[in-house]
This record gives sequence, C-alpha cells and structure tokens, in this order.
Amino acid sequence: MGLIVPSSRVNDLKLEANTNIIVSVEGDRLIIEQDKTLPTLDEILDSIPEDYRHPEDLQDFLQSEPQGRELI
Repeated sequence: MGLIVPSSRVNDLKLEANTNIIVSVEGDRLIIEQDKTLPTLDEILDSIPEDYRHPEDLQDFLQSEPQGRELI
C-alpha cells in the first residue's frame, strides 16, 4: 500500500525524501510522525558505502601533517 501526502503538508512538516517516520494507529486514525531519533555513530558509519572515496580536493588535506596543535 502506498500513501500520497499533499505537498503542502509535507512542506509544513519539513519532511524530505528518505525522512524516517513513525506510523501508529489511534482508534480509527492513522498517525504519521517524523522520527526524531538521532542515529548512533555506528549507524552513520554503517551507512557509508564500502567503495566510498573522499573527493579529490580533500586528498591534500587528508594526507597533510598537522599544522597546529591537533591531536591526531
């Protein structure tokens, strides 16, 4: 089953593509809420594709020595 939500409601709720939502039922009502649970660091890291490569313009930065008092 699919559900079409008017764009005005989507804009009011500031929903974007791939926004996580929670769907619940209260009596004869279907309740749709934005899931505001923040992902854990592990979930974020797991979402990075294994073939991900940093953009070329960051390579110099990533391979450079510390320039100040960074703790790397």
